[in-house]
Amino acid sequence: KGISSQIKGMKSGSGGGSPTSLWGLLFFSAALSLWPTSGEICGPGIDIRNDYQQLKRLENCTVIEGYLHILLISKAEDYRSYRFPKLTVITEYLLLFRVAGLESLGDLFPNLTVIRGWKLFYNYALVIFEMTNLKDIGLYNLRNITRGAIRIEKNADLCYLSTVDWSLILDAVSNNYIVGNKPPKECGDLCPGTMEEKPLCEKTTINNEYNYRCWTTNRCQKMCPSACGKRACTENNECCHPECLGSCSAPDNDTACVACKHYYYSGVCVPTCPPNTYRFEGWRCVDRDFCANIPNAESSDSEGFVIHNGECMQECPSGFIRNGSQSMYCIPCEGPCPKVCEEEKKTKTIDSVTSAQMLQGCTIFKGNLLINIRRGNNIASELENFMGLIEVVTGYVKIRHSHALVSLSFLKNLRQILGEEQLEGNYSFYVLDNQNLQQLWDWDHRNLTIKAGKMYFAFNPKLCVSEIYRMEEVTGTKGRQSKGDINTRNNGERASCESDVLHFTSTTTWKNRIIITWHRYRPPDYRDLISFTVYYKEA
Repeated sequence: KGISSQIKGMKSGSGGGSPTSLWGLLFFSAALSLWPTSGEICGPGIDIRNDYQQLKRLENCTVIEGYLHILLISKAEDYRSYRFPKLTVITEYLLLFRVAGLESLGDLFPNLTVIRGWKLFYNYALVIFEMTNLKDIGLYNLRNITRGAIRIEKNADLCYLSTVDWSLILDAVSNNYIVGNKPPKECGDLCPGTMEEKPLCEKTTINNEYNYRCWTTNRCQKMCPSACGKRACTENNECCHPECLGSCSAPDNDTACVACKHYYYSGVCVPTCPPNTYRFEGWRCVDRDFCANIPNAESSDSEGFVIHNGECMQECPSGFIRNGSQSMYCIPCEGPCPKVCEEEKKTKTIDSVTSAQMLQGCTIFKGNLLINIRRGNNIASELENFMGLIEVVTGYVKIRHSHALVSLSFLKNLRQILGEEQLEGNYSFYVLDNQNLQQLWDWDHRNLTIKAGKMYFAFNPKLCVSEIYRMEEVTGTKGRQSKGDINTRNNGERASCESDVLHFTSTTTWKNRIIITWHRYRPPDYRDLISFTVYYKEA
């Protein structure tokens, strides 16, 4: 239900919550000089919905510079006449949602090789959701998803999921979410040649199961020879140039790559952009004139793009400001750059890295913050990138069910919670059910004030009560909380919050057991003592 509402809530042309500039078709001619003449760079993102005939917009695209949405096409159609073999790269993400009649993506995109994930849809680079007629993914040339995970959910007829080894395509598979599809036992997935006992596909191990890997009954999953290491390879298993990504048409040739590992410039894949060119959209090099002529739809003053640190970008990064209203260059701010951000609905929910991106550069947030990060690895550094400059929250801060968080240190500059709006019960700082939260902030280097409202802590099993009491003292809220606002029983009950010395009186050793005796330990409240656990190791 959650991701469904997020997808349906997107307006046509929106990019899943991440801002994307609209330089549009006007600049295709300029783009063509930076890409082979066999196709176009299409962008800044393509949204195809309601009418399947809009797919014709993809006819000449080699690269989609941005996202691709195909969604909400309720009338079942025959898609076999639609085929886009030129499309090889999507720089952001691919999203499919409720497209009736579509049975395989391989027919549409037979040569899609790379999804870069430069910007993501709620942490995902590939989303396939509620595709009722989809029988297989079939993207048999997909070799690399550079950043982000995949989410394949509620596709009632979708098979050939257990036969794809996603670890060959993604660097990490731990954040993949594949649930609610057709049960594997009902699929009977067979890779090419297995019926004739002449298997054509290679084997890998997934979850301790060593088996053949394929996309469909007649398409194997491509694997490069071990001699190539992490390099891509040709269809004939020849190793590509190290700067190639996904595949190549000739071995060890940086002009024959299907996509570039780093950057593309004038037909060549390069590790860095040449002098007087600038990184653009995470994958290619452009000159100053190109950057200067991109209209910036995200700028309220019609300011153009800027050049900073070798990159052509929409806005100056955190800590920098334009050197004049019409300047293309950035200068450091004296202290944090002032930026007031406001949520239209008053409460901003942070449930993914993508939603946190909207707060990049904000120093004052007018509204309330609801942080609900349930899943993700090493997510704190990403959150710090986008939320680390926030100094003031005018409303309340609520952290709940954020099992991916160990600390709140990603809010490294937060110094005031004004509490102008409070939760029921007059709470302006509310921390509930965070199973791995162990630390709030480093209070020796933190000055945080809660101007109005109370604090509430419950069901944080690894957060010691002493840490909460320290926050009371630092924030000036001591004395505001009632007894039940800081629960001493279900905060910190699974953490080693206090230490004491047990005085042993004797040990008796036998061949196969040891008896140890110690002075009776009496805590202030004996109900807090559950049991003793003795740890030992062989000498």
